[in-house]
Amino acid sequence: MAFLPQAVRAHAIWDAWHWPGLSTSPQPVSSTRPTQSGPRLHRDGFVPCVGALCLSALAISARARLTTRRAIPTQKRIPVVNLGGQKIGEEELQFRTFSRETANYCVHQAHTIYKYQQLPFTIFRKRRSDMKKGKKLWKNKGVGKARMGSIYSPLWGKSATNKNRHGLDDRRKKFLPRLFHSKAISTVLQSKWRCMKIVEGLEDITEPRYYELTDMVRAWTGMEAGIKQTLMITRSGYGEEHKYWCIPTRASFRSPLYMAGRLIPNFSLRRPRDMDPDSDGLHQALLGRRVIISREAFFDLKAKFDAHDGWAFQSPKKILIAQMQKLVQEYPYDRQAEFEAAREVPKKLAQREFWAKEMRESS
Repeated sequence: MAFLPQAVRAHAIWDAWHWPGLSTSPQPVSSTRPTQSGPRLHRDGFVPCVGALCLSALAISARARLTTRRAIPTQKRIPVVNLGGQKIGEEELQFRTFSRETANYCVHQAHTIYKYQQLPFTIFRKRRSDMKKGKKLWKNKGVGKARMGSIYSPLWGKSATNKNRHGLDDRRKKFLPRLFHSKAISTVLQSKWRCMKIVEGLEDITEPRYYELTDMVRAWTGMEAGIKQTLMITRSGYGEEHKYWCIPTRASFRSPLYMAGRLIPNFSLRRPRDMDPDSDGLHQALLGRRVIISREAFFDLKAKFDAHDGWAFQSPKKILIAQMQKLVQEYPYDRQAEFEAAREVPKKLAQREFWAKEMRESS
């Protein structure tokens, strides 16, 4: 009983008193007869049922785990604004999240493992086992020098010790489940509801205007663009710089939003498909102090991370079955009519060609 929390001990004692077959009142212990219940139970004046205590404690812990597993956040109202910053409506945000008690630790673990997996591990220093044997220049005794085995020893500076970098051999096997990673991304996006704005007409911008975009960001966020880290999620606003030339790639010129915002400091553009375990969605969501989402991208994220039926938390088999069921409802068919049509087709492949030709000519 001493190792259980106070609330669990109270419930366990109550269940022990009201367990079927036991009296509802505490049973006093005779002072003349020795007991084996210990000094604590003898002082309390009753002998509770140990089995009832264990069952009650297990039931309470099971209920607590079930409640944590089914934790669904409350719906949040996200304002919808136009390009000028005027509010024109609201949308409901309810993504699947971790529980309140574990969200902080789970997101930190997912982000730590993701950042570790992105390390290159390209530095390779040759160790003594990677070098050739070399020659022993002098014997151990009678020379007056320290003993040596080879000039390729780390003491001679031609090889590295086992503490230096050794390429991919230094990489640890850290596994990050895809479902866990997706849930971490949706948890972070749900936590950004206070600094999130949905913009109507953001996908319709066709000209890469830097100053116009900075004015829009000021109208949406209430501060100058670049002061705080801002994340913009749109379907078309994405690009990247060349790895060596430090200029936008050829595909980046097709995105006016990226060309307009690539020079804004502390400003990142991502697509809904980038808020995924295959990309840096978790890192960018954590960095963003202001989140701007186009209305079309918001619906994509809602279908992906919804608390009830988000497809990011379903298996591919379950998604396929649901899509096939929708196709069956959309295109109903009569099985008997299908059988009759199949019986009209000749059995031999050589005859089917002429049969199909006659059917085309007759129709």
